[in-house]
Amino acid sequence: MLRLDAVYAAALEPYAGTFEATRLMAEAEQATGLCDWGGEGWAEGRFRARLGAMCRGLEGEAQLHAVGRSRAHSRLHVLLGSRLRQVEYHGRLGHRQPITAPLVGTGLPRAGTTFLHGLLACDPRHRVATAAQAAIPVPPPGQYVTAERDRTAFYQRILAFQGFTTPDVTAIHPYAAGAPEECVFLQEGACGTPLGAFYNAPAFAALATTDEGISDSYAWQKRMMQTLQGAQPSGRWLLKAPSHAIHIDALFAAFPDALVFINHRDPGKVIPSMASLYMKLYSLASAGSVDPQMLGPRLVANWSGILDRLDDWRAAHPQVRIVDVHYGDLIVAPIVTARRLYTAFGLHLPDVAQRAMAAHLETDNHGKAPARPYGLADFGLREADIEDAFGAYIERHGVTREVRT
Repeated sequence: MLRLDAVYAAALEPYAGTFEATRLMAEAEQATGLCDWGGEGWAEGRFRARLGAMCRGLEGEAQLHAVGRSRAHSRLHVLLGSRLRQVEYHGRLGHRQPITAPLVGTGLPRAGTTFLHGLLACDPRHRVATAAQAAIPVPPPGQYVTAERDRTAFYQRILAFQGFTTPDVTAIHPYAAGAPEECVFLQEGACGTPLGAFYNAPAFAALATTDEGISDSYAWQKRMMQTLQGAQPSGRWLLKAPSHAIHIDALFAAFPDALVFINHRDPGKVIPSMASLYMKLYSLASAGSVDPQMLGPRLVANWSGILDRLDDWRAAHPQVRIVDVHYGDLIVAPIVTARRLYTAFGLHLPDVAQRAMAAHLETDNHGKAPARPYGLADFGLREADIEDAFGAYIERHGVTREVRT
């Protein structure tokens, strides 16, 4: 049986102290009995710089409230403890199994990427990382009989402590320890970009999004995947993160034979939904650190540029097969969409996987929550702003315009 409470106990305790990198690292070393942060081979110097910037941001612009301070400490304690354990375990691995042709979903956030990821995860031949495995990768799945049950139950407690299991959060995004999780959480141990979604820390974000910062995150993810598959390399990895659309070069540098599919949806629906999610995530730790009227225009500027650069990349790399998935098609006929995706990549979707998908759809509540009362104006936007920024993208990809409010 795992004794995760001995390593991660501090992630379930209130915290009123300050955020200092050396202090947090010392706590993690004491909790794990380990002290190797990876050295040059794991880009330890850049990791320390990013952690320091995050700590300064948490004491500054993030404007943490009292509960948020405990939640942020919980997240960093898990990150640091798991980094130490990952470096130590990976160093003992007697093999480096390759990651072959992973199936990778990306595209606009709030465009059905999580829904499709969960659907494709029903194929028993696919390998996915659950939220618990991404946060606590050691020991890898299958090493102990009770490990997975213990890991999932323990991490569910941590998610609850951090505020992610309340109905107002899960109505926006379904967080669960045993559910398939996206790649940003496999990258978190590098202390990189994922943390920027939870705390307003601009100096940290600037460091995390440098070329070196992105490269570190993908290198960390690949090693995490090697740890999780352990001595059981069978099964195609199923990966997903909207951020892969931002870092498409880094994605293919890490996984040159990746099979990539991109979700598309009307940005007029995506942007306010994305802004609503960000505001909710920020609120779990801070009080008023981000102005919603400023957030909307920032997201429009960021994502219009991201989509244009992604299309430019695709035009410059015609040899790379990328499959487009439209939100309307996915929602109306999810299994048909999955079958089309498999066919486009020359893969076979077996009957057993289709039956599992059908059963999953019977119980999946994704997208079935009551509509949330927000619209473009709540985030400083007009419909004309969407058309000006995304009109060309909508026309290029034949995206259906939805009813916008």
